[in-house]
Amino acid sequence: MQRKNLINLLWLQGLWFVAVIGAASGLVWPAFVMLNAFIVWQLHPANHIQGDFPLVLVALLIGFILDSSWISLGLIQFSSPNTINNLAPLWILLLWVGLALTLNHSLAWLQHRLGLAAVCSAISSPLSYLGAERLGALQFNDHFWSGFFCIATSWAIVVPFLLWLARNLRSSNAM
Repeated sequence: MQRKNLINLLWLQGLWFVAVIGAASGLVWPAFVMLNAFIVWQLHPANHIQGDFPLVLVALLIGFILDSSWISLGLIQFSSPNTINNLAPLWILLLWVGLALTLNHSLAWLQHRLGLAAVCSAISSPLSYLGAERLGALQFNDHFWSGFFCIATSWAIVVPFLLWLARNLRSSNAM
């Protein structure tokens, strides 16, 4: 893995910890600061890829819809005091932005391996939510296995779609 892709991956992991621990403590600003630093690093000409901005918008919309749906369906509940009715909290949306910033970088190797991306996402994503639950940022409601299955299935579809979109945006910008 190239050094800049490793750094990209470390930015996302750092953002995850800052966002989750901050949310468990009722703080969003640390994740916002971390994401802004990630964006500034990613916008450096040596790191920037034209397709990143549209990916951020699409991932943000998908993340908002998915996480808000899981709240509305009663599958998960976020601990963040910033949650408005049944809408996804800001900290989880910041993580979706961070994810989008990896799709053309540290996760670009999965752009031609969409099946593998689906399997990896179906396993790792619900575990990520479970980790966030253990740290106090959210909780699965009474239907733990339903929530776990919905998250796994959704991410197994969404991540390959986002990788496919990243590949196509990247190739259309190369022309």
